[in-house]
Amino acid sequence: MILVSVIMPTYNRCEKIRFAIQSVLDQTFSDLEVIVVDDRSNDNTVQILEEFAQSDPRVRWLVHNERKGPQAARNTGIRAARGEWIAFLDSDDQWLPDSLEIRLRLAREMGTKVVHSDWRVRNPPNVKPKSLTFPYPQGRIYKEVLRKSGPVFQALLVSKESLARIGYLDEKIVAFQEWDTAIRLAKHYEFSFVPKPTFIYDCRHPDSISKDLLRAALGYKQVFTKNRWAIIRLLGPKALAFHYQTAATLHRAANENAQAFRCLLIAFLLWPFRPDTIVRTVRRCFQWQFNVSSRKRKEDWSNES
Repeated sequence: MILVSVIMPTYNRCEKIRFAIQSVLDQTFSDLEVIVVDDRSNDNTVQILEEFAQSDPRVRWLVHNERKGPQAARNTGIRAARGEWIAFLDSDDQWLPDSLEIRLRLAREMGTKVVHSDWRVRNPPNVKPKSLTFPYPQGRIYKEVLRKSGPVFQALLVSKESLARIGYLDEKIVAFQEWDTAIRLAKHYEFSFVPKPTFIYDCRHPDSISKDLLRAALGYKQVFTKNRWAIIRLLGPKALAFHYQTAATLHRAANENAQAFRCLLIAFLLWPFRPDTIVRTVRRCFQWQFNVSSRKRKEDWSNES
């Protein structure tokens, strides 16, 4: 039996996917398979997958009949996996050579079903590279991941049985899917943590899904509202208010001012007790109303002229 199945969703990544797949095949741990799920690419991604499959029997690839998104592609790969463990890699990122080996070793030493790690960021030119570290790395971290976003998919090594227990990945979540997955796993399992980078997260692509601001705002709100009663029960209304404030920030960045206003209002109603929060909320509300009124007057003037 194969020990690890590596799930890689892809869509139009012909320029990057070679490096991603090769970084898996070059691992110091070799008892693995790579399952690439193509979400109906219209470039030559499939041809590249055929080449890899012919040259290395550890590479398999599947194609969706229609576009379903990366979360559905991950589920397709998980269900087709023959490994005891599931690891994830996006088709524009790369693992470091000992990524699997050190995560598997820790899983065996700690007897845990979920392992995650730090990662290294590859930024655009003139932006200094950096590594990212989680402030709540291991143990029972359910309350912590309810409080703030958790591990990313590329850092996760998860037993297949644990993913089956939570019903696999929620395909309705449009962004922050890894946060949703971490919450659902943390409800049942302890996490172990590798305090060193195991993969390189490539932030150089202008079309990266993570840079879709509106999608990020909607996905962030989906995750915390899905878990709002657990957040209130375990952390209190202040924590939920913080999430609404964060959602407001994301909506403003996406120029969704009406949604930003609604999120701020809900945050204020949930936790109105701090003076700075009250002042900030009122200021933002008046600013939003002023912007809307100004835009409406400008439209009226344009129509009259």
